[in-house]
Amino acid sequence: MCFASSLDFCTRCDSEVRGVPLHQRLDLLEACADLVNSEWQRSRGARIHALQKSCHDFPVCLVLLLGSGVGEQLLGHARLSRVVGHSGSLFVESVVVTKAQRGKGYGRTLMEAAERYARARGFRRLCLTTHDKQHFYAHLGYVLSKPVQSAGAMTSFVPMEVLQRFSRLPETEGPSHTGSLPPAQPREQTLLETPYRDAKGAPIFWMHKDI
Repeated sequence: MCFASSLDFCTRCDSEVRGVPLHQRLDLLEACADLVNSEWQRSRGARIHALQKSCHDFPVCLVLLLGSGVGEQLLGHARLSRVVGHSGSLFVESVVVTKAQRGKGYGRTLMEAAERYARARGFRRLCLTTHDKQHFYAHLGYVLSKPVQSAGAMTSFVPMEVLQRFSRLPETEGPSHTGSLPPAQPREQTLLETPYRDAKGAPIFWMHKDI
């Protein structure tokens, strides 16, 4: 691990690969925007604006880099945000590895860099959601868990205690129940199926790892 300043630092994965907070490398903003947009399309301007919110006080956009100087390559990106009501946890999202470098273990390397960064900042749990990579995350030691609320970029202008007061956790699928009929028991979450749905109604798995 190499310390870049008294506040921020990069996590060194090996002699060639390292994780660096994006706000330490603003020259990579446009390339990082293109990388994230390759997986989740959005206007380039809006994406750059979102990435510019990376800061020491969270959210932190962590980029995975290979090499240095003119041969330096951007390999991946992950965003770390505070979790409402859980002071020791961070929420990991927008995890992506450049398409040309997939299948080479850099996804694991990126997650390990995120874990090292979180531990060095005093956090002890990482939480995340996934639509279809639950087996990959399980292989890295993540387990199925209950939903939590990511604070995203709101902690930069809204106190955490206010966010906690108004937070609302995702609910399992199913119609609401009225009258005297008892509510149906929700299905348990497994690596094959989940009762949880995202904002668009797609199945989503909630997972965490104690680090």
